Amino acid sequence: MKSGNVPSKILVTEKWLGKNQNLSKKFDQSVITIVSEEVLASAISIINPDGIAALVEISSIPNYQFNIEDDLVLVLDRIQDPGNMGNLFRTALAAGVDAIFLAGGAHPLSQKVLRASSGAVFHLPFLRFEGTEEEIINSLLKSLSKLSNNRFQIFSTSSHNKSSKKSSKPYWEIDWTKRTSLILGNEGQGIHKKIQEAFNETISIPHSELVESLNVACVAVPLLLERKRVAYISNT
Repeated sequence: MKSGNVPSKILVTEKWLGKNQNLSKKFDQSVITIVSEEVLASAISIINPDGIAALVEISSIPNYQFNIEDDLVLVLDRIQDPGNMGNLFRTALAAGVDAIFLAGGAHPLSQKVLRASSGAVFHLPFLRFEGTEEEIINSLLKSLSKLSNNRFQIFSTSSHNKSSKKSSKPYWEIDWTKRTSLILGNEGQGIHKKIQEAFNETISIPHSELVESLNVACVAVPLLLERKRVAYISNT
């Protein structure tokens, strides 16, 4: 974890321990407790646990603080589905995102999000704005303005179809080597009107007109990994 902390307690079964001796040696042995499969099953919500569970203190989760060296911030505008939220965290971690701004939506510490993220939530600093929708959006706009003042390019995503009134560039035509903040919108409503008006540069993923839009978690994959690809090429 970025915080440098470790789980305060790890529950494992004899069966898991027998199959993962090398992995278990990487843990602080003082935090490991061997339990029966029945005890483990009763302690967690997973229907078929794989033999290990960890208790992590909330203080272990990295807090967001603006860092002058950050160059990629993902903004999630009112993402409601826990599965989408978890997958977005997982993709963000794989792509080297520095931080995530959350305009309300599913809470990243809920069980479903944690499970879908495969632990990525514990590695990525995030800032979640709460309150009424108006308060959330206004707080997000202030943070985005701060990024813009620090030479971040701010991009919204848009559906690539003929009915769209706003012009947008395919994602491979922008300069991903610059400091970037990428905004992904709510599953049903898209990106809030106020955010679109304040930051009107949009990018798209061209696709068949037979499909009106792509799932938000799917959209993040080519966009964020394109930046990873460009960074790799520039460093070789």
